Amino acid sequence: MISKLVKLKNSNIKPKWFLRQSGRHIPEYFSIRDKHDTFIDFCLNETSIVNATILPLKYYNIDAAILFSDILLLPHFLGQKVTFKKGLGPKLENIRIDKDFFKKDFDLNNFISIKNAIFKIKKTLHPSKDLIGFCGAPWTLACYMLEGGSSKDFAKTRTFLWNDEEIFFKLINKLTKDCADFLEYQYLAGCTILMIFDTWSNMIPDRYWIKFGIEPTKIIIDILRKKNVKCPIIGLPFKSGEMLIQYSYESLVDVVSIDWKTNLDWALTNINDNVITQGNLDPAVLSCNNLLAIKKEVHRILDLTQKKCHIFNVGHGLTPEVKIKNVKYVIKLLDDYF
Repeated sequence: MISKLVKLKNSNIKPKWFLRQSGRHIPEYFSIRDKHDTFIDFCLNETSIVNATILPLKYYNIDAAILFSDILLLPHFLGQKVTFKKGLGPKLENIRIDKDFFKKDFDLNNFISIKNAIFKIKKTLHPSKDLIGFCGAPWTLACYMLEGGSSKDFAKTRTFLWNDEEIFFKLINKLTKDCADFLEYQYLAGCTILMIFDTWSNMIPDRYWIKFGIEPTKIIIDILRKKNVKCPIIGLPFKSGEMLIQYSYESLVDVVSIDWKTNLDWALTNINDNVITQGNLDPAVLSCNNLLAIKKEVHRILDLTQKKCHIFNVGHGLTPEVKIKNVKYVIKLLDDYF
């Protein structure tokens, strides 16, 4: 069921894929996107999910497809209107976090198109390729839901937390259960790896980092394991700094994704030896014209991870400015290195 990732600890295999690999750096993406009035419609259209998911495999010899989706589908189906405006990112309508909100059930039947798409993708994928499903971490989802979109500091979210820790904690608990349900749903449909994105973990106040940065992920994984979800689970606590180490020991993830801002040598020296690592390449280097700089960065990561179970990846998602020829060059460097 699982391909290279499960075998990683007992071999010299270095799997490779790229976060947000199905995105806007590939021209055909726009022909798929333009068929839909809204981005949410795009993310819930069975055919478009399949086409967007397998698109990067037409260009790159990589070891996994990443299910085309968005972490904000969960707030959308919790009744919060989500829109995406060009150049502005996601916008979420104001929502009242009150007793009526906590009565809302998370209906997995809303995701039937995703389930059907996973079935079709699995038929298309070579057996050696993994299929990665994912969700946003509860803290990151709460940030978007309370802030109403992205932010440089998520002051509204943090103020909400300081004003009413009890209600905030109740929100996190609800999102934790919903995330676990959604990840299990993707696994049962056929995903062979799951990933939890905590994109805004660097916004968690230090006093609350364990409570909202580690504990929810730990609970999600504990729920999944008790439900016999056996696949590897990756966690990305983006720009978490020194908390990355405690996260690697206590969150129960099988793989820790290391962002591009973190010193890789420090991380590898201090991180839990029992977890696989992933990432660290700055996606911006894939937008530059300096092939020597790209080669140095790729070799730096490969040299440092020679004795470590490591998945080659970027330290955050590919951006629209990324050049296809650069990604292909990186893959060639990887193949030549080994």
